[in-house]
Amino acid sequence: MSTGRLLIIDDESELREVLIAILEDTTTEILQAANGAEGIQLLQSHKFDAVLSDEKMPKKSGLDVLKWMRANEIETPFIMHTGYGQKEMVQEAQRLGVFAFIDKPWNERLLIETVQKALKTGQMAVKA
Repeated sequence: MSTGRLLIIDDESELREVLIAILEDTTTEILQAANGAEGIQLLQSHKFDAVLSDEKMPKKSGLDVLKWMRANEIETPFIMHTGYGQKEMVQEAQRLGVFAFIDKPWNERLLIETVQKALKTGQMAVKA
């Protein structure tokens, strides 16, 4: 049983619901945003131990959110899930210190393990 606060950013509400169902036992609290712009608003007003974000979304992409976080010195572990592994995006995300990539469709066990590691890392960073 992991604890921590997770932000899920995805423009598909059904996918957010599935992710919440899979991850609700992994974390203390899950907040959700329907796009990158909403995700940034939540990041401005809340502290999270990890962020799980889609890459391709209207308004702002997952990469836009990651860039914004790093520009604002928010080092929260960031997991990107994507069905499109474009090389440039992957390289840019790695340069920005993305915690992990998860391909769609996900391997549920791998998804849970990755989120647990990210939450733990995020909590340790807060204590440091």
